[in-house]
Amino acid sequence: MNSKPNIVVFFVDDMGYGDVSCLNRHGKIPTPHFDRLAAEGMTFTDAHSTSAVCSPSRYGLLTGRYNWRTSLQSGIVGHYGDPLIDEDRVTVASLLKRQGYDTGCIGKWHLGMGWDFEMTAEFRPDADRFNARPYPGNPAVTEETLNIWNSAFSKPTTGGPTTRGFDTYFGVDVPNWPPYCYIENDRTVGIPTEYLPPRLLGNNQASTPGPAMPYWHFEQLLPMWAEKADAFIAERAESRVPFFLYLPMTSPHTPLSVNAQWIGQSGLDNLYADLVMETDDVFGRVLASLEAHGVADDTLVMFASDNGCAHYIGTDMMEAQGHFPSAHYRGYKSDVWDGGHRVPCIVRWPGVTEPESVCDQLVCLSDLLATCAAIIGEDLPDTAGEDSASVSWLPLFMGKD
Repeated sequence: MNSKPNIVVFFVDDMGYGDVSCLNRHGKIPTPHFDRLAAEGMTFTDAHSTSAVCSPSRYGLLTGRYNWRTSLQSGIVGHYGDPLIDEDRVTVASLLKRQGYDTGCIGKWHLGMGWDFEMTAEFRPDADRFNARPYPGNPAVTEETLNIWNSAFSKPTTGGPTTRGFDTYFGVDVPNWPPYCYIENDRTVGIPTEYLPPRLLGNNQASTPGPAMPYWHFEQLLPMWAEKADAFIAERAESRVPFFLYLPMTSPHTPLSVNAQWIGQSGLDNLYADLVMETDDVFGRVLASLEAHGVADDTLVMFASDNGCAHYIGTDMMEAQGHFPSAHYRGYKSDVWDGGHRVPCIVRWPGVTEPESVCDQLVCLSDLLATCAAIIGEDLPDTAGEDSASVSWLPLFMGKD
């Protein structure tokens, strides 16, 4: 067993337990690449996130702490919200970085970026006012608004991934919220100059108007994450430095913007189902990158979801066709029932996890911190991972109790 394997965490957003075909024998959505991981690794049938919604479960995954220990006592981190992870808090990334890992995050953060500006109407204008406009095209942007945006977005963020243990970051804060632009490390890639077009608001697309880069569209996101992941893996494979790559996907959460080749492929007449297939394809591209750059055998790959499927994406329509995103479990995203927080979770670690193995033990995603510490032989300080420190999955990977 390699004492310092590369670690890749592919963390999807709002995908139900029953949306992975190998976990749901009555499922209707093909997911060949997630199924392949199960055939080559270990499937966890009783894995849970710490919350049934987004920000809290991400907090638990990265810090090894339950989200109720934070200032966020309900809901999620809001628009341009303050960082949820304290600056001195040990994260999976900072733990591994201290042990010589290159650490990268690609995708959706939604734990608070630490935007360095005062929140005004220019950053989150009234949604009803814009949606009610009778003409197509962007609302007018005044010179004063442009100056405010230029001042705000030319400053570095103060609480994003690169301040919480990651060497590099490329992604978006929240895909269906402003600002509609990429963020690289601690700065936006360019300065937004227009409002997101009204045609991209509502109907399971973006939910809030705000500043956007010209020609911004959501179909670009998944291909970009795959491209950036390949570049990250290629660079680290060449340097032979162990790496931790956290891939928090923007999908199949809204915006339900599916690239043309995937529209209709699920056969369920539902964009969410098509987006699950496109997400599976991106995962397949990440697996292919590991193989192409010669590091697949030295890499632990974990796939999981932050919570269950959101009911508002057309679950009634899918259920009527025989597909149940929560499989046989009750409830959906935000519910206390299993459908809200029992999540798909599959791990492949060549030479450690047995192919086609199944673990029925109760596990929680907050134990990733303790698991990584056990893998690299690191003792966690008493102030780190209070809800993870004594529970490592490492014995389970080896088929033990």
